Amino acid sequence: MEFIGRLHPLLVHLPIGILLLVVLFEWLPARKPYKSLRRSIRFILWLGFLSALLSGITGFLLKQNGDYESQAVKLHQFAGISLTLITGVYAWARGQKQLKAIYKFLSVLMLILIIATGHLGGTLTHGENFLFVSASQAEADLAQIDLQQAHFYNDLVKPILENKCYSCHGSGKQKGKLRLDAPEYILKGGKGGLVLIAGRTDESELIHRVLLPLEDEDHMPPKEKAQLTQAEAEILKLWIASGADFEKSILESNQLAAIQKILSGNKTQYIAEVPEGNPGAANPKVINDLKRLGAVVLPVANASNYLSVNLVNITVLDSAVDLLVQLKQQVVWLKAGDLPLNDSHLDKLSQLVQLTRLNLERTSVTNAGLSHLNSLHQLQYLNLNQTKISANGLRSLNGLKNLQSLFIYGTAVSVKDLTSLQHVFPNTKIEIGNYVVPILKTDTTLVK
Repeated sequence: MEFIGRLHPLLVHLPIGILLLVVLFEWLPARKPYKSLRRSIRFILWLGFLSALLSGITGFLLKQNGDYESQAVKLHQFAGISLTLITGVYAWARGQKQLKAIYKFLSVLMLILIIATGHLGGTLTHGENFLFVSASQAEADLAQIDLQQAHFYNDLVKPILENKCYSCHGSGKQKGKLRLDAPEYILKGGKGGLVLIAGRTDESELIHRVLLPLEDEDHMPPKEKAQLTQAEAEILKLWIASGADFEKSILESNQLAAIQKILSGNKTQYIAEVPEGNPGAANPKVINDLKRLGAVVLPVANASNYLSVNLVNITVLDSAVDLLVQLKQQVVWLKAGDLPLNDSHLDKLSQLVQLTRLNLERTSVTNAGLSHLNSLHQLQYLNLNQTKISANGLRSLNGLKNLQSLFIYGTAVSVKDLTSLQHVFPNTKIEIGNYVVPILKTDTTLVK
């Protein structure tokens, strides 16, 4: 019975084509060249009635597999039954000469039912907006979103699911008992279990199916349907990896920079954390003096003269900073956290023009000293966690065009400040902390 039901999509096109031919013949002029065609209308009608009846039976059997929402199918079923009955009445009336006056009326009524039944069936198969939404519209809409104000799920994720998944997993049809048109259904999963595990992209079936080869029978969407673009797949992965939250904005999710790169086609140039080329070797005496003060000084790579310096165990900070200035062409990574480093030290560190990474967490730097860092044009990573800086101070760093990561947890910067800061640093991922990790059923163990 299930196999016979699956013949419905094949058989349903027969009555549509046959009955449209009837309408054409019925409205041809009653002139001699067309009389022979008009005489065949009754035969074609009975043929259309039989094919409509077979389509209705197979449609009823297809409905039994449970992939369709009964409410959505009801209208399509009612329209199909009505079309079959009207076709039968029309075929009978076509043999009654005294009813000749209503032939054209019946043909118009039948045409209306053909359109209604076909549209409702197409809605079940392809989604509610299949007539009006172009294949590229979802991607185009994503590119026009104001990311500064956008909601991660509602404005980015939901449109992707709506255009690429709802036709099989929406309100009208649920392949595998799976619905993706509302948060509660997404979290519930389908016949095979959960399809989304927050924070675990590699364990989420939703992403697994999307990334399967197109030829794989488990690949989603099916290969005959519109496929997710690379940008759409990356957005779904990013949303799940960041916690799959249905309420947060993009700014609150701290994913603005990542999404901007995705929607721009990943065209943002990656800047290496180690500058190109190789400077002259650093003065060995300066390096040894730094080490005697407790600093850890290492080359960033074999045969490279660029240096990584960690001041965590330094004993005399002022002297160490003076020595660092003498290595301004070699030092690219500097850790100076958990030290009494202040604004006057920043003035000197601003001479380290090759710096790409700078850790200043839990130091005494303030807003007044931050502006000194604008000379560090290579800087990509800046950690200011648990310092006394505020949003106003950070705005003075607008000269750091290559900054990719900014850490400001435990500062005076609030979530409300993020919107304005992202305007200043449009290509920077700003980490403010205060994350809430959802508790899943799999995270707990019942002890008896």
